[in-house]
Amino acid sequence: MAKLTRRNFLQTSSILAGGFTVFPASFYDRDSIIKLSQPDGRRQNGYWYQKPLTIQQTVLREIDAPDYDAEVVVNYLKETGCNALVINIGGIVDFFQNPLPAANINRFMGDRDILEEITTACHAEGIKVIGRIDFRGVEEHIFEKFPEWFSLDSDGQPATLGYTRPELYASCYTGYYRNEHAVEFIRYVMERYAIDGIWHNSIGVGGICYCKSCRESFGEETGKEIPVQHEAADAELDEYMAWKSRVADKNMILMRETVKSFGDDKVYTAEVWGKFDVTGRINSGIDLYNARDHFDFLVCVAFLVRNNIQAQFEDLHYAHTTIKFLKSLAPEKEAVILFGGNGTRHRMIMEPPVDTQIWLWEILAAGGRFWNCYFTDIPSVTHDRRNALVHSEAYNLVKKHASLFEQHVPVSNVGLFYSRPTRRSYREAREEGDSFDASIKGLETVLIENHVQYNYIPDDPQITPDSLKKYKVVLLSNIRCMSESEINVFKEFVRKGGHLIATYETSLYDESGIERDDFGLADLFGVSYTGQKENTRMDCYQFIKNREHPLVKDDSPATELLFTSGYTLICDAKRGSDIICTHVPRIHNQPPDKSWVEEFSTEHPTIVQNRYGQGSAIYFANQPDVVSHEIGHSDVRNLLFRSVKLFLGDENPVVSNAPESVHIGLTESRKTPGEFILSLVNTSSGPVRPVRKLIPVENIQVNLQLYGNNLKKYEILRSQGDCNIRSDGDRIQLEIRKLEDFCCIHFQMEA
Repeated sequence: MAKLTRRNFLQTSSILAGGFTVFPASFYDRDSIIKLSQPDGRRQNGYWYQKPLTIQQTVLREIDAPDYDAEVVVNYLKETGCNALVINIGGIVDFFQNPLPAANINRFMGDRDILEEITTACHAEGIKVIGRIDFRGVEEHIFEKFPEWFSLDSDGQPATLGYTRPELYASCYTGYYRNEHAVEFIRYVMERYAIDGIWHNSIGVGGICYCKSCRESFGEETGKEIPVQHEAADAELDEYMAWKSRVADKNMILMRETVKSFGDDKVYTAEVWGKFDVTGRINSGIDLYNARDHFDFLVCVAFLVRNNIQAQFEDLHYAHTTIKFLKSLAPEKEAVILFGGNGTRHRMIMEPPVDTQIWLWEILAAGGRFWNCYFTDIPSVTHDRRNALVHSEAYNLVKKHASLFEQHVPVSNVGLFYSRPTRRSYREAREEGDSFDASIKGLETVLIENHVQYNYIPDDPQITPDSLKKYKVVLLSNIRCMSESEINVFKEFVRKGGHLIATYETSLYDESGIERDDFGLADLFGVSYTGQKENTRMDCYQFIKNREHPLVKDDSPATELLFTSGYTLICDAKRGSDIICTHVPRIHNQPPDKSWVEEFSTEHPTIVQNRYGQGSAIYFANQPDVVSHEIGHSDVRNLLFRSVKLFLGDENPVVSNAPESVHIGLTESRKTPGEFILSLVNTSSGPVRPVRKLIPVENIQVNLQLYGNNLKKYEILRSQGDCNIRSDGDRIQLEIRKLEDFCCIHFQMEA
């Protein structure tokens, strides 16, 4: 590997590329999750990184080196239940006595070797050590030694990272620094220190690089010059991004192979940002789908507070839903949330402690694991020590019951489809002004507050009707961009007995973002698009046409109208479809004397149910999911939940009287079929964030329907009050007397 030339590297790596019909027994396979869960021999024993991870990262500054005490660190790790430490190795600043030509040894470290001290101390206590490397850029004195290793802008000038202080000289995927130098660096530290793996920090490269190696590689592949961003057409930039994604893959392959040359038990991983990041047309070329292919466990950054000028808290369930997404991509891999540091905006001060604890319980409830990225130095001796032990309860619970938590994935028969082409389409400004995350978050809120167990369905090329078998209901939350193959899969899914719920522009565009003449799923929806859309944000309503339909039956005795907002597509119903509600044109609110129309009803449906083969679909021509997120009116949330409830019938695995503020997670073991963990997370508190104090909830009842014949045994892993458990076959009833913050129970069903 040390002799691998840049040209050979670029040329040799491959491209990684109720009252309604339920499923017939031959189609809806209730045991499909268990069948998918059969472990192979290696996974039964498992490498250490395939088991529950409780990771601590102590982000070291240069000035932390003189007083660094490995014994204090290890004692802290043991007290807080950590089984792995992420520690600075180097790249920007080296925390070991680096003999390599581009070394930048910490000037405060003297003759010490921090990496050797902490690796020796951790290994003596059975704690794994993952080395943090960072090859995004270098200080000026390193750049001056090797200027040809780094990135250039379109004018041929050195590219720098404007967000760092000092500004670092940037590197690219094809340059010597991220390839030959990185290989030499990794090989040296893994040979010399026997670390357990590599954390590839700041793995993504932003912008366009015009260095010699990039120009040569791009030219050899395309026969063209690298485009200049502000001068290029979109098609040229898209061609560049396709190439950039390929060289990013090649770089990750090289790094992974270097690490794995020291043994399959050595871990290679990196952080990737969230599932809702739309990014720009020019971006890093790396997303969570790449991570699935290259990394031994998946890590997603999910801070409580977004890294904005003004603090903005994420939803308390955000980390929970992120774990669901990671598990849908790679159920066999550990899914880890990197938390801490106030989103890096005020990283030296504590995060809100109650929110942080809720965050951890939410992660665990989805089968996820933890990575505490604490700034700075050792949490127990740094400037602000108030949060030093905030993760101890969650970490130690996992440590105590590691064998029970191992290899767990969310249980669900409701699937939420995720579309990368739809995500990309939000890079363009649209009339609606909504964001990619709004529709998904709005639908997630409805599912979570009603305790509906769901999971993501990633838009893999291999998605087939068979891959949807375990789902009774599939949700298409404004999946505007869909390929013909995806359209055919969803049609087949419903035709064979599945149920589908879709909103707004779903299937109106192809995978390239080109608008179709009509919905690709028009026959399934039971409507056709007229080509007209209306802004229905103000003074618009839906008229209840079919007053006996289950979606509106509870409301219709007391109202003719339901709330709407956002935008509405004007559609015509197809013959045989069941029109539930129709569009009411705007009724201006001023002057009030004139706020009336002669008739509410029109011929244009806003909510339709349509039978298709053995299954059924409900289509919303408006944006109830977006409105749920942005406004939260009970009408739109009720309509969405009633749609799901209608299609689930009596096959909802979790039913509870718990309030919306109690979030319920159900996971099952991939290692031991028939093992489940039920988790309840209490978020009941005051009306503002951050959370100051939790309000206990009492007398919670939960009805479970688990896969298996009978309950064999159970174990209460954590509870604040009495738990009474009764079972009748695969149906289990729980009464939880009191829930303060978190309760979880392990169940073993007879196979």
